[in-house]
Amino acid sequence: MAKAAEYYSRAKQLIEVDQDWQASGSMILKALAEERKSENTGLQVMNVIKYQKPKTKLEFNFRS
Repeated sequence: MAKAAEYYSRAKQLIEVDQDWQASGSMILKALAEERKSENTGLQVMNVIKYQKPKTKLEFNFRS
């Protein structure tokens, strides 16, 4: 998310100081892409942890 915030601040500077609409829009799109990546990463890691099957099978024998 830090990278996204950096892109947003750069976009703000580009539009306010340089009045470069195209470059500012490009920075906003990069920031949105970074936000999307950071949000999806956590879910992917959780899915791997949640659905990962153990590599070895444990067998228990109960005798009475």
